Amino acid sequence: MPVAPDPRSPQGQTRSEEVHKGSSRGISGDRHHGSPYGTNSHQDVPQHGYQHAASTGLPTLLTDLSQDSGLGSVDPQVGASLHDDHGEAGSATKPSEDSDLSEGDEPVVEEPKARKVTARRLADQDQFEHWMRQEQKRANKKLAESALGDNPSIRWDEADVDKILSSRDPAQKRIISSPREYQVELFERAKKKNLIVVLPTGTGKTLIAALLIRHTLEQELIDRNSKERKLEPRVTFFLVDKVSLVYQQWKVLKANLSHPVAKFHGQLVDSMSTQGFWKQQLEENMAIVCTAAILQQCLSRGYFNMDQINLLIFDEAHHAKKNHPYSRIIKDFYADLQKGSSRRPRILGMTASPVDAKTDLATTAAQLEGLLHCEIATVDQPDLLRSGSLERQGGGLETLVEYGLSYAPFTTPLGQRLHKLIGKNSVFRKLFVFSKASTRELGPWCADRVWQLGLPREEIVKAKARTERNLLSTGSDLAIEAIDARVADIEDAYREIQKHPFPAVDPTRGHLSHKVISLLGILKQHFRPAFDKCMIFVEQRLTAIVLDDLFKQLPLALYGLQAGTLLGSGTGVTGEHESMSYAQQQRAIQRFHTGDLNILIATTIAEEGLDIPDCNIIIRFDLYRTMIQYIQSKGRARMKNSKYFHMVEVGNEEHAKRVFDCQEKEELLHAFCSTMPEDRLLKGNDFDMDFFLRKDKSKRVFKIEKTGAKLTYESSLVVLASYVSSLAGRADMSLQADYVVKSVSKEYQCEVILPDNSTIKSALGRRATSKQVAKCSAAFEMCVKLRKAGELDDYLQSIHQKRLPAMRNAHLALSSKKRAEYDMRVKPEIWDRRGLPGAMYMTVLKLESPEALGRPSRPLAIVTREPLPQVARFPIFFGNQQTSVVNCLPLESAFTISLEQVQALTEFSLRILQDVFSKEYRREPEKMPYYLAPLNKDHLYTFGDCDQACDLISWDCVTMIHEAGDLDWEGQPLGFFNNRYLTDPHDGSRKFYTLCPRADLKPTDPQVPGVKGLGNNRARRDAPNDIWNYSISKWSKSRSRMEVRNDLPVVEAEYIPLRRNLLDEFEGADQEGNKCFVTFATLKVSALPVEVVAMAYNLPAIIHRLESSLIVLEACDGWGLQIRPDLALEAMTKDSDNTGDHAAEQVNFQRGMGNNYERLEFLGDSFLKMSTTIALYSQIPEGNEFDYHVDRMLLICNKNLFNNALDLKVEAFIRSKSFNRRKWYPEGLEQLSGKMNTSIKGKKGAGRNIHVLGDKSIADVCEALIGAAYLTGKESNSLDMAVQAVTKFSNNKLENKNHTMVAYGEFYSAFKVPEWQAAEPTAVHLHLAKLIEEQLGYNFAHPRLLRCAFIHPSYSYMYEHIPHYQRLEFLGDALLDMVCVDYLFHRYPGADPQWLTEHKMAMVSNQFLGCLCVALGFQRHMISMTGGLQQQIAQYVDAITTAREDAEDEAEAAYLEPSEYSRDFWTSVIEPPKCLPDIVEAYIGAIFVDSKYDLGEVQKFFDNHIRPYFEDMHLYDSFANKHPVTFLSNCLHLNFGCANWRVMVNEMPAAGGSLSEKQVVAAVLIHGQVRAHATASSGRYAKIAAAKKCMAMLDNMQVHEFKEQFGCNCKPEEVAESNPTMHATAV
Repeated sequence: MPVAPDPRSPQGQTRSEEVHKGSSRGISGDRHHGSPYGTNSHQDVPQHGYQHAASTGLPTLLTDLSQDSGLGSVDPQVGASLHDDHGEAGSATKPSEDSDLSEGDEPVVEEPKARKVTARRLADQDQFEHWMRQEQKRANKKLAESALGDNPSIRWDEADVDKILSSRDPAQKRIISSPREYQVELFERAKKKNLIVVLPTGTGKTLIAALLIRHTLEQELIDRNSKERKLEPRVTFFLVDKVSLVYQQWKVLKANLSHPVAKFHGQLVDSMSTQGFWKQQLEENMAIVCTAAILQQCLSRGYFNMDQINLLIFDEAHHAKKNHPYSRIIKDFYADLQKGSSRRPRILGMTASPVDAKTDLATTAAQLEGLLHCEIATVDQPDLLRSGSLERQGGGLETLVEYGLSYAPFTTPLGQRLHKLIGKNSVFRKLFVFSKASTRELGPWCADRVWQLGLPREEIVKAKARTERNLLSTGSDLAIEAIDARVADIEDAYREIQKHPFPAVDPTRGHLSHKVISLLGILKQHFRPAFDKCMIFVEQRLTAIVLDDLFKQLPLALYGLQAGTLLGSGTGVTGEHESMSYAQQQRAIQRFHTGDLNILIATTIAEEGLDIPDCNIIIRFDLYRTMIQYIQSKGRARMKNSKYFHMVEVGNEEHAKRVFDCQEKEELLHAFCSTMPEDRLLKGNDFDMDFFLRKDKSKRVFKIEKTGAKLTYESSLVVLASYVSSLAGRADMSLQADYVVKSVSKEYQCEVILPDNSTIKSALGRRATSKQVAKCSAAFEMCVKLRKAGELDDYLQSIHQKRLPAMRNAHLALSSKKRAEYDMRVKPEIWDRRGLPGAMYMTVLKLESPEALGRPSRPLAIVTREPLPQVARFPIFFGNQQTSVVNCLPLESAFTISLEQVQALTEFSLRILQDVFSKEYRREPEKMPYYLAPLNKDHLYTFGDCDQACDLISWDCVTMIHEAGDLDWEGQPLGFFNNRYLTDPHDGSRKFYTLCPRADLKPTDPQVPGVKGLGNNRARRDAPNDIWNYSISKWSKSRSRMEVRNDLPVVEAEYIPLRRNLLDEFEGADQEGNKCFVTFATLKVSALPVEVVAMAYNLPAIIHRLESSLIVLEACDGWGLQIRPDLALEAMTKDSDNTGDHAAEQVNFQRGMGNNYERLEFLGDSFLKMSTTIALYSQIPEGNEFDYHVDRMLLICNKNLFNNALDLKVEAFIRSKSFNRRKWYPEGLEQLSGKMNTSIKGKKGAGRNIHVLGDKSIADVCEALIGAAYLTGKESNSLDMAVQAVTKFSNNKLENKNHTMVAYGEFYSAFKVPEWQAAEPTAVHLHLAKLIEEQLGYNFAHPRLLRCAFIHPSYSYMYEHIPHYQRLEFLGDALLDMVCVDYLFHRYPGADPQWLTEHKMAMVSNQFLGCLCVALGFQRHMISMTGGLQQQIAQYVDAITTAREDAEDEAEAAYLEPSEYSRDFWTSVIEPPKCLPDIVEAYIGAIFVDSKYDLGEVQKFFDNHIRPYFEDMHLYDSFANKHPVTFLSNCLHLNFGCANWRVMVNEMPAAGGSLSEKQVVAAVLIHGQVRAHATASSGRYAKIAAAKKCMAMLDNMQVHEFKEQFGCNCKPEEVAESNPTMHATAV
């Protein structure tokens, strides 16, 4: 028996007993012996005032609270018997090309250099690699040590089984071993008979009620739709005792039932109490939540009858006694119905204690059962029954804290002054009584504070009105003047209160009572503000208000307390204006839940009914008065190591007796419950399983021949429990098997449900004659399934370690760092078809904006032996923001030309190469890959209208070039020198356009200052700066031997500068400063027309881009994919060594390559996921979700894509190198002069046409090609090509049967509608389908499929033979991802992949989908058997609804319509229960399957219900920035001003895996040292985990602490110049 202060023991003597985990329950008394305060020690305190002490700071306060003097009865060791286990609190780039110039060479183009890896990055890389080596050593050592205890030869035998089964408290032995089991068992009983469920607070009574209500209402739907049984509709009544509980229970039911639910209490229905009103309510609603008095009144007045009710639920059923409305309803109306009548409603009572009287427990319980026509049912499990969670969670403790009240109540000086003014006014009577009592209970300071808190200005106004009304209503003969004087006294009192000096509170006997100081002592010793949550129970609202105010005073506020109040509804008494509405109560509870409040000061409103978040400290500041108050307040402490403090007055025998009596009653109650008859007691762990197994004749055995291991019914429970315990779960995940037993005819059938992270989720056992054997059968079936799935080894042991490797599928991953050399196609195959041509084809090269070139030009044509495909238009850049799009336009008609014309085209082509590009080749027409031709039309001509392509060639120009060499300038008139093209035979880098002759100049005249075109030869630069020396590029000796001729003509010319990469945009103008004067001593006049030359200078860029396009189109054609040309090139363009590291520091960036594959990869990755998901669901509709994930991973993993890519030679076609001025020339021709192409031959390794690619880059290109195929097909509303691309790149050899489709229609052809989906729907299913159609407009052809989308995994398959929603969720997740990605891709065409990824996370986040779920009301349709889930859903529904209402109010405040509220309101709301986003995804999957795989229905759902939230994605920039890596980046960069940090990623062998298995490790380096690290299956998730760890480390750290701890000396200018995304990215 627990020991409390015994009222029969001598005065001042107490005994104490600790309550530790596993010890007997009791309380420990802590008394300060030798206290100077006794019951009559008030004489040492002034009767007419109190001493004003100076305010003390926090250190002084904490010292004072622990000192002996001044605390009286507060022991410095108060609560010292408590556990002191307060947790841990307190305690390289490529080399540049050869740039030397020689005679006859073209000018060198100095390309912008690729950004080099900084020295700091290299140092960080070295440090990271060193750390990785050390980390690997530590991991290997730890693994070796742990391996010593592992023996693979160990297996289960009969002795092991007997030993475990015969242990004192084996979890595996219990029939009811988890909350879900006893809840389901009680639910099953409640379906058959009236029950009073007796369970402690917080153990799931509401779930039982919710299950029974749903069952009853669904049965009601069946009855209403039955043609045989034409019965009058009936409703369910959920009865509560308090108005506040009406709102709470209504919100829970409304949030979790798909049926209409109404709520009523006295304040709502006084004006609606008519028969017509209630007739309408019963017709419109299927469930009603109300106070019992409402139902009693309706039945009394005959508004409806008891037989119109199908279920009565009595919340807090222990109130059913005497004339309480609960008892009157039963006595007056229920008892009259004939027993056994089908119209008699079922009754369910719920209570934590069935009795609270001083009479015999058995007698009182029997009376309650008789009154409610119920049987009491409970659970025989001490860990559930023992007052809440103090013992259930382990480590709980109750402590007695005694305080002394050293003086009698007195009136303070302020009270005396107020009494003179308003003491005779009855309006203030309660305040005077409370203030005087407070001098003893709370302290004089608090007694005065009552007046200030209780009488603010608005309360004074009300008090005046009440006073005036009272005086007038009593018939007093007082004159109006006297009444006015009374009212004026109230105003004088208010001024007296306002001018009263309130000193800062000093926790000494002069300000606070010993009771309050004892409370502060408890908090000081046991309350940790950062970790604990505390509830303080008081009797009166004013006490709560004063304590709340006291905690906010300095220096108490510095203690870290965040206090709030939870009060009941007001009564209108002056001074109690602080009463709370239901909405205010819920807001306070919500703030307590989120941690905004860590102390909740509550009146009795919090003892029962209201759903309040768990806390771990309960303080009864005002002692409970009944056992039920004691049990219910203690039930609020549901956390592990919770503490319960009873505050009792020293020497107060009534207090001691009350504690003793309540504990004794609780023990008697437990004893009473445990001795109940077998049919009312759910057994726990004390049944004889062997007895039942011996009786059962259907026992089976599963034997593994290899080892002889044998699985029996007896051992299956042990094997399964061992397997479950080996799973790596989240901190909030319960690692245990749940058993659901259902009665089937006269037998029992059990389903076992494993945690979400298990490979197999559920298994159904065979029927058995007892629950025990049924449970063993389910465990046996599950073990067999696990063995077949490879989850149990040959010894029936789990294949999982206690700590799983970070990456179970590591062998599917691909190194992002591994690179290799691959052959690269540099020329298209079409160029390889040589020989003298027959039929010819023309491709026109034209500029769409020819004026951007800055001089007249003429289109050119490429003439080929075979037609060229249409390639994408592309821009070229001329500087000064001048650009033009190039259109390579192939003409369809072929034409034939003569051999002479072929030779003429050859001569023209080679002349361009010689004169413009200083390359001379041998004239061999049959070896030309293509021919160049001038056209006789301008750029604006519509070439597509031409029937005879041959006629477009300017044959006059071709013939002239063929017949003439350089033009002879001697003897020519001055007009000859206008608009000519000059070449220098001695320096290929010097070319000129002539402008006009200059007869006023001679060759020896000075040259233009700063003239360009002198080259790098020093001798030429040092020569005289005249026209003669500038015009002659020979070496100085050769030039000196030449005779200077002043008779030669001089012309003004324009130097043609070095030829840039025109595919890359650049600033500046090449034409500026190019003016010069030249003479014709050595220069040649080319026969090429200037307008042809102007266009010819664009040929290198055009030919390079054309060849790149031809190469990728040839590849796509070879793979059978007719991808749009621009998309094909984009998908296969890799423009840096680390393309794919979004926004990271780009290494060896290749300029002018156009768009790279990143955006298409983002799109293709999503379609790949969707396509493989649909394929798996189609072919394996009954598949396991875990198998789905594994099978999909085998298809979409980078390693598989990489291997398929190598088979298809994808790597050869990837474009990884930008334009090179030496590589665009035609191959296969013999070069006679000009600088040789050393990049093709002659240079070490250069002739191999290779490029270096990362394995992951090749896999990424495959995803990009899928994205390109998707976009191409979407133009014609077809997904066939995209599906074909998925098969090609993920299953090229068709070895994997899970994705062999080449057309979208093959998906549904492969799908066979499962039997459960096609089965006849019930009335419940049809009703649900009708509701969805009315709300969302979609009519389900298979209502059972819709039902599946709302079945939680905890709901047993046995009830409806419909699987839970996880398969549909798996499908819907991929579909939702695809439509979101598609929307972002097209809505933001310029957004980079990192931005797209981060903002997509907002669209598919659980936070948003939870909001969407509530907006659509989906949560009301979900059925589950998880305890506490209904309350969690209701809390979230309340929070998200409030957030939306606030957003609408903000819109109205901004003079907008409420409908124009900001759609990002959901980002500030707490995370929803995981099931809410799950059912949204499951619904998407359901409409997809039901519509026969119509993606249009998914798109319609997105457009109607998701897109409105995301019309402006920039609303979610801050949400995207909450990505852990982005958040860390901004935190370090902006908050701490640090520029020397980065996140680095690499691979290392997986812990406990083979050498081939890898895991990705990410580390955060700050100033060269690893500060946080994590491992995961990919770099993305490793970075997320590492960033979270680092943020946790930095939490609450000040800037100076950061600088000191990490040695950060970064300067502001360094931070300003640093880009945080260069250190790490979210993707």
